[in-house]
Amino acid sequence: MLDIFKKPYTLRTFEKTEYTGDYPSARYSDRTVMLNVQPMTANELLALPEGIRRDKNIKAIGKVEIRTADDAAGTLADRLLYRGQWYECTGADVWGNTPVGQTEAVFGLIPVSEVSNVNIVPDDGEKGNGEDTP
Repeated sequence: MLDIFKKPYTLRTFEKTEYTGDYPSARYSDRTVMLNVQPMTANELLALPEGIRRDKNIKAIGKVEIRTADDAAGTLADRLLYRGQWYECTGADVWGNTPVGQTEAVFGLIPVSEVSNVNIVPDDGEKGNGEDTP
């Protein structure tokens, strides 16, 4: 993948979800990464499993580690800011056997109406919430 097709995007990565009393909380950090991001084609959408299809899906390609949610590790999926909206990673594959060696990830739009049941907190310790910071 040629670098001329990549643009800077904000990728949000979460740490392990911790519990304070009965309330889950997850710290995150944002970083700027270079990706080729594009809408998924109709054929690509049909190939997605029913459980990860969203109203809007995009794919991102680059030399960046991108993670899906991991219940065993207790981490939320990475999120990508694309055109002013947050998308959640629903699938990621590392293609290490290609000359380029890249990651291809699928992201689904997080609806504004979806309120996170986990309090998400910036890594700098400021208070965050699941409503305005998906």
